[in-house]
Amino acid sequence: MRPAVGRAWLRGWPVLRSSVVRRLAGRSGGTESDDGRAMIEVIFLAVLILIPTVYILAAVMRIQAATFAVTQAARDAGRVMDSAPTVSEGIARAEEIAQIALTDQRVPAEGLDLRFVSAGSECSGGEITPSLQGGDVYDICVVAVVTLPGVPSVMTGSNNTITGVFTMHVGDFREGG
Repeated sequence: MRPAVGRAWLRGWPVLRSSVVRRLAGRSGGTESDDGRAMIEVIFLAVLILIPTVYILAAVMRIQAATFAVTQAARDAGRVMDSAPTVSEGIARAEEIAQIALTDQRVPAEGLDLRFVSAGSECSGGEITPSLQGGDVYDICVVAVVTLPGVPSVMTGSNNTITGVFTMHVGDFREGG
């Protein structure tokens, strides 16, 4: 025997169960004008949610690729600069390797800006002349303009920049310079 409280709760169950069974069997007793409408609603909502999600995902992936590109470009520029025989040749090599690093990640190299600034300062601050004297420390900044998919460059211009920084430590025992 079940307790009385349980029976009071189960009283409506047979009615509920029979209406669910009738509805699943297609015998709801009403008109059948809603047939196929759920499929249209699901497709409409899927497209409505899918398109912005794909766009946001593509934009985030584009920004991530550009961030990786400028970071790699700054690091490679520092390595090339450190191994260069002269400052002018080092700057030329650094610009070339930075362009290669950006192109590798499909970031346009037209907006590339290679700067040498004092260690720890902002990349937008005053530039310094790099040197290859032993013990010198300075930052190499690579600034690139990133474009977002589907947004015309007329709207964004050159405001979407990403900066990569590498701190260059010229070896104490370096010869020449």
